[in-house]
Amino acid sequence: MDIRAELRQLMEERGISLTAISRAIGRSTAAISQYLSGSYAGNISQLEEILQGYITRYKEKLRKPKLCIEFVNTSIARKCFEVARLCHLDGEMGLLYGDAGLGKTMAIKEYAKRNSDVVLIEADLGYTAKIVIAEIYKALGLPGEACGHIHNMMDRIVERLKGSGRLIIIDEAEHLPYKALELIRRIHDKTGVGILLVGMPRLRDNVAGSNYQYKQLYSRIGVSVKLSALRVDDVEQIVQSVLPKANGLCKEFFKYSGANTRTLSKLIARSIRVAEINNIDITADVIRETAKMLIV
Repeated sequence: MDIRAELRQLMEERGISLTAISRAIGRSTAAISQYLSGSYAGNISQLEEILQGYITRYKEKLRKPKLCIEFVNTSIARKCFEVARLCHLDGEMGLLYGDAGLGKTMAIKEYAKRNSDVVLIEADLGYTAKIVIAEIYKALGLPGEACGHIHNMMDRIVERLKGSGRLIIIDEAEHLPYKALELIRRIHDKTGVGILLVGMPRLRDNVAGSNYQYKQLYSRIGVSVKLSALRVDDVEQIVQSVLPKANGLCKEFFKYSGANTRTLSKLIARSIRVAEINNIDITADVIRETAKMLIV
C-alpha cells in the first residue's frame, strides 16, 4: 500500500480530519488535500516522508497507548475520603491541603464519582467571586444563564441547596480571592451544606489571613488536614496495580519518586515506555536512568 492509500485508510478507520493531520505535521490542510487528490504541485517526496513519519508514529501509539494509572486507594486517598465524608455527613466546612502531586485531585474526583450529590468545582487561576458562583450555579443545573447579578444567583443557589445535605468540593481553591471564599462561606451558613476546599498549603493562609484577620471565615472551618507524602506500602499498591510482577522494584520506585504520587506515576509510565522502546525488561537500572529525565 502506498502512502496516499495508507493515509486515506487511516483517516477513514480512525476518523482523523485534515485539520488534525495539518496540526500534527505543520503543513496546510490545502497541501494535504491536494496530495490526496493527486494535484499537489510541491515537493511530493518531502511531504510523503513527513506523512510516513506521522503514520508510523500514529500506528505505534495505537499499539502502545499512553499508560493511564487508575485510582488506587492509598493512605492519601483514604484521608481525602475521610475528610470529604466528615464534611458531607456533618455539613462541615473543611480544608484539605498539601504539596502538589500527592493525588488530592484524583481522590476527590473519585469521591464525587461515587457520590452523585457532590458538586465538584475545579477553580482556575483568575477565578473571580462571580465566576465561582456562576460555576456552582451551572453545576446545580439551575435554570437560565449563569451570567446575571451575583445576588440573584446566590439566592437561587441557596434555595436549591437548603436542607439538601449535599457537599460542594472546590479543588485548587488557593486560586480563589477572599470575596469568593466569603460568598462560599455564606452559602454554607445559609444552607448547612458541607463545603470542602482543596488545594496547596497556601490555601490555609488564604482562609485565615496573613495576620489571622479573617476570623469570620476561618472560624467556620470544622476540619483542617494537611496531607503527607506517600508511604512505602502506598507505592507498592500503585506499582503493583500496573506492574503486578514488579515486587522487587517497588523500593526503587519509592526511592526515585520522592514519595510523590504524580512523580511516581510519571516514573512508572516513562520506565515502561523506555523498556518498550529498547525492547528490554524494566530493571532497577532502567528506573534509575528514567528518573534522570524527570523533574523532581
